[in-house]
Amino acid sequence: MKKLFASLAIFSVLAFVSCKKKKILEKSFDIVKTDAMFGGMIISAIPFQIEGKNGKRYLREKGGVGGINILNPQLEKLYKVDNKVTDSISAILIIDFPIEKRIGYEIYNKNGFTKRDIALELSKAYSEIYSEKEKYGICCDELTDLELIGIVSYKVGKEIYLESNVESKK
Repeated sequence: MKKLFASLAIFSVLAFVSCKKKKILEKSFDIVKTDAMFGGMIISAIPFQIEGKNGKRYLREKGGVGGINILNPQLEKLYKVDNKVTDSISAILIIDFPIEKRIGYEIYNKNGFTKRDIALELSKAYSEIYSEKEKYGICCDELTDLELIGIVSYKVGKEIYLESNVESKK
């Protein structure tokens, strides 16, 4: 009987460990700009802007459009937050700023992806990336300074690539 319980305990631990979500670093791969940009067709370029008090896109007094903060995306302020970015149930999300290399990893959503979904996914990814800054070659920009300005969607073969346009507000 003890062997049965021991076997069940080991099986349970193995099952739990195998179901654990992989970190970005574990599931990411290098992306060469020409693979996405020149190997396919642009589907859309979608801005991620804050909604002003008048219900229109916010423009800064000093210039610029005012993107969504990566660390703390205020989704209630995101202009047209529930608009679709893509109907595809899987896509390769590309991250390149301010990390040393351009990386991508596959994301899934059975309903496709809205601006809300992408903002939350990028917030989670950047939080993880910044917790291991040295592995990604980040030296200067702070996570609190990063804003998501837009997403460019490409189709390369059967794959959908979502390239994030992230900038520092410094």
